Amino acid sequence: MSSQNLILDTSILPTDILSFSDDHFYRAVEKIAGSAEAKLLEIQGIRSVYSFLHTEDVFSILSLSCSALRDIKKLICFEADDRSYMIKPGCRGSIRYLHQLLHQKHEEHQKDITLKFKRNKQSSSPENSQTIHNISQDSSQAGPTSSHQQPLTTADSMNKLNHYSSIISMMNEWFEKYCETINVSAGTLTEKEDFQLFIVSNGTDEEASISCSCGIKVQLTKNHHTFSLSNYYKHVKSKSCMMMKNKKKNNSNAYNEPNTIDEQECLDDERSQDISMTETIQSSDSSIAIDNTVDIVQSSKRSIGVHNTGVQKKQRTKR
Repeated sequence: MSSQNLILDTSILPTDILSFSDDHFYRAVEKIAGSAEAKLLEIQGIRSVYSFLHTEDVFSILSLSCSALRDIKKLICFEADDRSYMIKPGCRGSIRYLHQLLHQKHEEHQKDITLKFKRNKQSSSPENSQTIHNISQDSSQAGPTSSHQQPLTTADSMNKLNHYSSIISMMNEWFEKYCETINVSAGTLTEKEDFQLFIVSNGTDEEASISCSCGIKVQLTKNHHTFSLSNYYKHVKSKSCMMMKNKKKNNSNAYNEPNTIDEQECLDDERSQDISMTETIQSSDSSIAIDNTVDIVQSSKRSIGVHNTGVQKKQRTKR
C-alpha cells in the first residue's frame, strides 16, 4: 500500500512538539511509533525533532557488527539462521509515518511563519511592499535572465525561514532547561520583547545575529549549514544581561510577596508581645515601690515609738 495517499493529521501532535528534546521527544516517539523505535533513536543520539528530520536513514546503524546494538537488533529486526538481520516492516513503517508526520508539522509551522512575516512586513512598511511589487514587475519584463534568478530568490527565502524556525526552537529549548538549572520560573523568551532575530542573506551565504532587549547585539557563528547559539547563551548567563536579571527579579518578587506578608504579621505579634511585657514589668515595679514605701513608713513608726518610750523612762528616773 502506497503511503502517498494517506492523509496526515498533525492535530494528534502537541502544538510545541517541534521544540521537544531528550525525554520529551522520546516519550512522544514512543506514543506515535513505539517503544522500540524510541530506543533506536535514543541509542543513536537523535534527541530532537530536527535532529531526526535531518537523519537520512535511522536503520543504517543496524548493519554494524557491534555488541552494543545486540539488544536493539532483537527488538527491531528478525534474525535469520545465517545470523543476518532483516528489519521488521512494521518498525520501518512506523519510522516512516513518524517522519512524514513531523515533516508535515514543520511545513505547517513554516507556512504560519511566512504569513506572520508577510503581515508584519505589510503593516510596518507599505512603501516597501509597493517597491517589491514594482521590482517583481520589472523582473518579469527583463527577459530570460530574470526568470532564472526567480527560483534562487525563492530558495533563499525558504532557507532563511528554515534557519529562523530552527534558531527559535533551539533558543526556547535551551532557555527552558537553563531556567530549570537555576530554579527560576521565567517562562519563555518572547520575540520583540526579549530579543530580535536578524538573518541577512549575502548571495551564497547567510549571517545571523540576535539583539537582546538589554541592548547587546550578539553575532551568531555558522557551523556547517546551521548557526551556533553559544555566543547568545554566554550573554544570557553573564551578569551584563539585564533582560535575564529582570526575569530573575520578577520571579523572586512573585515568590517573596506571601513571605513578606507573613513576616509583617510576625513582627506585629512580636511588637504586641513586647508592649504587654513592658506593661507587666511596669505594673510589677509600681507594686514593688508601693510595698517598699509601706515597709519604710511602718519601720519609721516603730523607731519613733521606741524613742518615745525611752524618753518617758528617763523622766521617771529623774523624779
